[in-house]
Amino acid sequence: MKRNLGWLTAVVAIGSALVAVNSAMADVTIDNFHNFTANALYASWSTPAATITSGPTTWSAASIGYGSLWKYEGDINGSGTTQVRLTLDIGGDPGAVAGPIVDLVDNNGVWATFAWYGKTAGSYALTADLSTAPAAFNFADIQHIHLECDPGGSTAMYDLTFKDLSLISTVPEPASLTLAAL
Repeated sequence: MKRNLGWLTAVVAIGSALVAVNSAMADVTIDNFHNFTANALYASWSTPAATITSGPTTWSAASIGYGSLWKYEGDINGSGTTQVRLTLDIGGDPGAVAGPIVDLVDNNGVWATFAWYGKTAGSYALTADLSTAPAAFNFADIQHIHLECDPGGSTAMYDLTFKDLSLISTVPEPASLTLAAL
């Protein structure tokens, strides 16, 4: 009986440690788009045909065709995170299609690109695994972002409303890991 109790105590201790680690790994906000101002706009987002709106809690671009922006963020430390998460709303004309793209650029000029093509109207929290970034990417010193929209062959007006861009940590639930240990 004592042997089983010691084993159970070890499993509970491991589960408790994982809870502590999970709570210690905080999300890293790259930008919350509050009163956001891009450093530069490109392609369709830089034309008079685009409607760019910087609001108190969101930033939006309504346009037709490919568009993008560049923003200096400076010294973002995303060490230990596992995913990028882009929260946005997609609207526009009927049949509008958007392909949101996030480019992170580190202090060495290395780019990590995350894309979600073919999205239609709706609210999204899009995630991508950071392990797909180039091995040389320095998550400890992210300097710039480029946000893009590639609507593919769609000629309908799209409207992207950006709400949040963060690096997040996804750790399996401690209970799941404890059960796996059993």
